[in-house]
Amino acid sequence: MPNHAATPRSTPDHHRRIALALLTLIVGAGGTVRADTTAPATAEQALHPARRGHGSISIGYQTTRVDGLRATNDNVLDVGRGTARAVQLDLNYFVTDRWSLHAGIPYVSNVFHGSPHCPTTQPPQCRNVPALTQPHPESRFQDDGHYHGTWQDWSVGAAWHATLWGNYLLTPSLTWHFPSHDYVFFSNAAAGQRIWKVEPSLELAHQFDFTNLYYRVRYSYLITEQVLDTRMNHHRLELEGGWFVNERFTLRGFAIGKKGQGYTLQELGPLTRGRTSEYWYHHDQIVVHDYAEYGVGADYHFGGRYTLSGALHRLWWGRSINNFKHSLELRLTRDF
Repeated sequence: MPNHAATPRSTPDHHRRIALALLTLIVGAGGTVRADTTAPATAEQALHPARRGHGSISIGYQTTRVDGLRATNDNVLDVGRGTARAVQLDLNYFVTDRWSLHAGIPYVSNVFHGSPHCPTTQPPQCRNVPALTQPHPESRFQDDGHYHGTWQDWSVGAAWHATLWGNYLLTPSLTWHFPSHDYVFFSNAAAGQRIWKVEPSLELAHQFDFTNLYYRVRYSYLITEQVLDTRMNHHRLELEGGWFVNERFTLRGFAIGKKGQGYTLQELGPLTRGRTSEYWYHHDQIVVHDYAEYGVGADYHFGGRYTLSGALHRLWWGRSINNFKHSLELRLTRDF
């Protein structure tokens, strides 16, 4: 199930940084948070009097339930069920007041019950499955009904932070995603697609004047490694709206969408007929995996440096993707 469930969907450290900056702007400026505190004049000052040398570390946990394969939005194939779990580690560090570096990696553990992916015919579950035209004994069999865990992809990058017109936060960034090692990708319980991606992105966040409401928009275009005869370059859009209940508690709603290149399941059908070709072996690396999801979340800031965040995701629309029923994520972040 490498196509969606095991992939981290957000950049929570960066989201949290923006939310706290916008929250600080409403303090003493007509908001309802704390009337006895003097607010910074801009979001730049809200983030840190001097951000150089500051940053955050975080650990997150995400679990996703999958029930079938969504070939089209109206056609869910009953190929099996599974659960994907991930522990995400992230670091964000300001090298100057405007430039920051970020790095992260998830440890993914998945299980699948259903039709197996068989790199060879040796496992008992594969004795009645046709052998691949080109055997891949280097690909370990994982669709045995047990959890399989490994480190997935590194993400490293840089971002530039600016404030426009007082309280608009603009953040262009560039991130490189690359496999941490040669993990198994031919499996319904695989940790990921095992391909590199380059992600330029642009994010804008703004708090509405004289309110405790904010929004965040992030667009990115991911350029991917070519597999066989195609690339899976794709667009990704994140929309978020939130309410600062007080200086500690935030509520938010969000939507995330992905659409891009690659084969649909219908297009792959003739190329993978019989399930013995190289297209079948690489199909999880070349399928489009388009989706739209929505959810709600909350953040609780405590102890001066800590933030506990949670969110619930639901799939709204999908094409050639695992049909996930719901996904739950929790994260603890510490500023330094």
